[in-house]
Amino acid sequence: MRGPTPFFALGALALASCGSPSLRLTPGSDWSAYAQHRDGGPPSGNIAETRFKDGLCGGQPMKPARDKLTEDHLVAFLRDQQLDVRVERARADLVFLVVTGGGTVAAVRLRVAVLPDEKQAGRELHEALLEHGSGAWGVHRSNLAVLGPAGSHADDVTFAAKTKLACWGVFTIAGRDDTFVVPGGYTEI
Repeated sequence: MRGPTPFFALGALALASCGSPSLRLTPGSDWSAYAQHRDGGPPSGNIAETRFKDGLCGGQPMKPARDKLTEDHLVAFLRDQQLDVRVERARADLVFLVVTGGGTVAAVRLRVAVLPDEKQAGRELHEALLEHGSGAWGVHRSNLAVLGPAGSHADDVTFAAKTKLACWGVFTIAGRDDTFVVPGGYTEI
């Protein structure tokens, strides 16, 4: 039998942190500046029909990561985006990044799991998103899986676009009973 995974082992902690406000952007944020309907019009609110706008990741390195990553790679990326990041280490394979400066009402706490490989990172993120339900989101790149705080689909997509997290890793969001990769940003093949 498998041992607890980095996301599920903290189930009680995740539930305890749910009492804090979910992801909320400051007034004036407009997701249509970053997202569109897959056919090119304004976003409809249906996450399955949403994509990031062309050009969002212009200038970002989009080559898939093949090497094992640590949380330091993500911290450096976020700091390059002019964001303030505080690191809280839970254990060797799990850290929390507290991010400010991304246009949110409060600091955003990201859970970063350091996993053995990219397949496990994708699978663990998918399972964590399903567990947390609609509005939960995250990104994965190589062996890192990042779970963000739940918000509205519009706020989740906007935050991922403003911080360029959508360009750093595969952006995935939970719907009612499945997860969706929002195209237009980083992809791993």
